Amino acid sequence: MKRKKDEEQVDVEKETDSLKLSKMLIREFNKGENKIAWCLGTDHDNPTEVKEFISTGSTLVDYIISNRRDGGIPVGKLTEIVGEEASGKSLLAAHLIAECQKRGGIAVYIDTENAANPDFMSAVGVDINQLVYLQPGSVEAVGEAIEKTIIAVRTKAPNKLCLIVWDSVANCPTKIELEGDFDLNMNLQLEKSKVLSKMMRKLTDIWGKERIAMVFTNQLKTKIGVMFGDPLTTPGGKAIPYAASVRLRLNRSVQLAEGKPKKGEKEAAPVADGETKGGVYGIHTIAKVIKNRLGPPLRRCEFDITFARGVDDESSWFDFLHERGEIERDGGFCYYTAYPSGKTSEWRAGGKDNVGDRGICFREKQWKETLAENPKMRELVLDHLQKHLVVRYDQKEIKDLDLDPESLMDAEGVVEALRAS
Repeated sequence: MKRKKDEEQVDVEKETDSLKLSKMLIREFNKGENKIAWCLGTDHDNPTEVKEFISTGSTLVDYIISNRRDGGIPVGKLTEIVGEEASGKSLLAAHLIAECQKRGGIAVYIDTENAANPDFMSAVGVDINQLVYLQPGSVEAVGEAIEKTIIAVRTKAPNKLCLIVWDSVANCPTKIELEGDFDLNMNLQLEKSKVLSKMMRKLTDIWGKERIAMVFTNQLKTKIGVMFGDPLTTPGGKAIPYAASVRLRLNRSVQLAEGKPKKGEKEAAPVADGETKGGVYGIHTIAKVIKNRLGPPLRRCEFDITFARGVDDESSWFDFLHERGEIERDGGFCYYTAYPSGKTSEWRAGGKDNVGDRGICFREKQWKETLAENPKMRELVLDHLQKHLVVRYDQKEIKDLDLDPESLMDAEGVVEALRAS
């Protein structure tokens, strides 16, 4: 027994010595002008810690990226949004710009596709009077513009939130391409990869120490001759995929047309070049995180994009909760079973109480109206989204990964409070 206690005492002393040695090494490394060493457990100013996020406009996308409530893309990191044409890349970028501006930040939009639409950007909430719009002619010029922006923000307003969007990498040529002819030359393709590699080496450390969020959009190209695996790739080499903390891939699913059922119902209008019976007002999009240093990778979600307003966030909440059994459809009505019955007689729809033993009852078309008129229900919905979407790393069993015990307790607390009211 005494020998076992002695061994435990030796282990404690070793741990103490190691801790002292770690602190001593950190102090030694930081004796120069710049701080280069941190203790990740106690130094909350370390460059790996993400303290701030910018919302994409989609709550579900924010969750699968940041794995937290009120998340989104990370500030101080690089996010790459890739996808085929008309999949919503530029739209998400516009939502990010609008959110940045709402929080008093400054946004810089680098448009190398010459495809920006000020009217649509304004429709999703972008203040185009405050937007810095750039159109550099080459990859090298883009790198210089990003560097100038970072230096200006750091010197003039070091605490100012800044978002830099480059839309897109694929359509931007190098100086050598601009000076050459139209003949195909493999060396020209390699030149772009070299320039981007140099850009990442030079700038990644700089924006990582500032309150700056970087977003690059990129196109998906088809690799000729691929028989197995994913035939789609992004141009520009591997520099950006390696440097990015988050890579989000968007794919169109179905069109949203008047008179056509949405995805998950009996029929859906396929994406096609032909006309549909009703007017097409949007698309259904699938988002997948193919790389993530903030949370679990390879997670996916689905949401609607309308051509008039952008991301239809609250509709995606309904579809997500319905798929997980939180909302039931029956006889033309929907029942949010988690919302309790009780003293809510002021709630009426169609001339009768819309709260019963199965939870609050409403038409699917009334979903947004119901959320707007009932803040307690809206908060409960957000709690259930958190319960299903936050993955806790201390969970041992895979089947429990979709459950967040703390969020579940919060949701149950809201229900109990409603029942008591």
